[in-house]
Amino acid sequence: MRHIKRMAPKTDKEIQFTRLIADYKEVVAKVCYLYMSANTSFDDLYQEVLINLWQGLDSFRGEAKISTWIYRTALNTCITWHRRNNRHATNVALDQLVAEPPDTGSDAAVQLEQYRQLYLMISKLNPVDKALITLWLDDKPYDEIALITGLSQSNVGVRLHRIKDKLTKMAETENY
Repeated sequence: MRHIKRMAPKTDKEIQFTRLIADYKEVVAKVCYLYMSANTSFDDLYQEVLINLWQGLDSFRGEAKISTWIYRTALNTCITWHRRNNRHATNVALDQLVAEPPDTGSDAAVQLEQYRQLYLMISKLNPVDKALITLWLDDKPYDEIALITGLSQSNVGVRLHRIKDKLTKMAETENY
């Protein structure tokens, strides 16, 4: 007689985790792309973030929004990975991740090119500055950025001002 091995039913944690990843996979992917380097595959970094989210899920107390916790976990994982594995590596340019627009005359193509240029400049920032400007571009308020990064709200404001100045100077001097 043939034995059929049945899979155990999913636990509440597995169901919760599956829903969480379905809802926030774009956030995790965006953070991973920003911290990806020539020596780091996107898949490895994404997997590392998922592992840390899984391991930390039981300790999430709900004191912050779930999106704040996910951003913080993804950013901390990527920054740690970057520091540990890529001390002297350069970041992959965004133009290696996004195909060239097919029609450079259309408004969508112009916007895509501006987006590519912005993220190319952001890829040249240090890991913490990358995190700050990415959260700001995602319309996160300063208090939430402070919670995610562990910085004070006033420090977030000062650093974002400096980062914007740095990006503006990059755009002017490098003819972006």
